[in-house]
Amino acid sequence: MNMVILSVQSFYPITHYSPTDPDARISVKPGKARQLNYFGQLAVDDAHHVITGAMANFADKRDSQCLPAILDQAINNLAQNNITIAEIGADSAYSSGLALAHAEQNNITAYIPNFGQYRNSREGFIYNKEQDQYECQRGNKAILPFKGIRTDSKGYDKKIYRSSETDCKNCPLRKSCAGEKTKFKKLDDTVDKPYYDRMHERMQTEYAKKWFV
Repeated sequence: MNMVILSVQSFYPITHYSPTDPDARISVKPGKARQLNYFGQLAVDDAHHVITGAMANFADKRDSQCLPAILDQAINNLAQNNITIAEIGADSAYSSGLALAHAEQNNITAYIPNFGQYRNSREGFIYNKEQDQYECQRGNKAILPFKGIRTDSKGYDKKIYRSSETDCKNCPLRKSCAGEKTKFKKLDDTVDKPYYDRMHERMQTEYAKKWFV
């Protein structure tokens, strides 16, 4: 079975606190006032237009955080009739390492466009998967080996790749590439990049473009 996952918001009055409903959460949408909402998730069999899962959640969550729970509910509901889910489709709001990993762990092929910050390549650099390093293709052709994992200000774990100052200091492109005051080049990738890379390749297929774009 193929399934589509959708989100629905149920709006509360335009206040920031409900003394009668403390579970309501403030949510924000561009161009709209802050409101106390609930977050609804629906899983739908796109071939037969049947709802296979439905649940409410706190409105301060993201779609991608809700996907594992609504997917599990749909899996369990359908299992009662010996039906399994082969594929799911959702919009880019459901894109996250957690969501993509959950689909793979359940042997489900997901078609979810990567979120806007994803980059499948870096201009002027190629990624060497075997060596786990980036390799500069311009200037002094510096090597950026993997240096470790850091957590950024938003709580996301990033893999850090950094060149040595020796490799970059005399490069004619250093200032435009690394910055006016920086003597080395640094790149970072989310630790979930392999999931996003696989999704990027899948979304380029004719099948994905026909049914999920």
